[in-house]
Amino acid sequence: MRVITVCVGSACHLKGSHDLINYFKDAIKDAKLENKVELKGTFCMDMCTDGANILIDDEVFHLSSVDEARAIFEREILQKLD
Repeated sequence: MRVITVCVGSACHLKGSHDLINYFKDAIKDAKLENKVELKGTFCMDMCTDGANILIDDEVFHLSSVDEARAIFEREILQKLD
């Protein structure tokens, strides 16, 4: 099971983490990966100045747009799943 964790702390929220959550939720559903990818939220990751922060498993990504989230999902989830 892959895990995408999106920071929902105040700084990340202001930088668009809510939009990222909505994107990932839809992308997981559209790709029919509900049994392979878990989406979670967490509070502050202590990287507030780096953008909206996410973890995919244990790897940190700093995103500034849904387009970046789309590219990360394609590269890190779709291309790496069995």
